[in-house]
Amino acid sequence: MRLNESDLLREYTGQRYEIETPMTSWVGKIPEDPHPVAPSISSRVMVELGMVIAVIIAVAALVVGFLAVAAFVVTSFKFKCIKLHIKLHIELMFMY
Repeated sequence: MRLNESDLLREYTGQRYEIETPMTSWVGKIPEDPHPVAPSISSRVMVELGMVIAVIIAVAALVVGFLAVAAFVVTSFKFKCIKLHIKLHIELMFMY
C-alpha cells in the first residue's frame, strides 16, 4: 500500500493546524553566503592596510604633540609679556 500525500489529506476529516514559518527581521541578519569579494582580499592586503593605519595614527600623534608644545610656548610667552608689563607699570608708578 502506497500512501500519497494528496489522497491522505483529502480523506482526513480531523482538525488541521497551520504551521507558521518563523518570521525574522532583516535588521542585523547575517547573510548565509560570504560576500563574493571577501575571498579575493588576501591577508597581505589586510596587513598592509593595518600598517597604513598605524602610520597615520603615529603621524597624527606627532602633529598633536607639536601643536601642544606650540600652544604651551605661546601661552608662556604671553604670560611673560603680561608679567613684564605689570612689572614695568609698577616701576613707572613708583618712579615719580
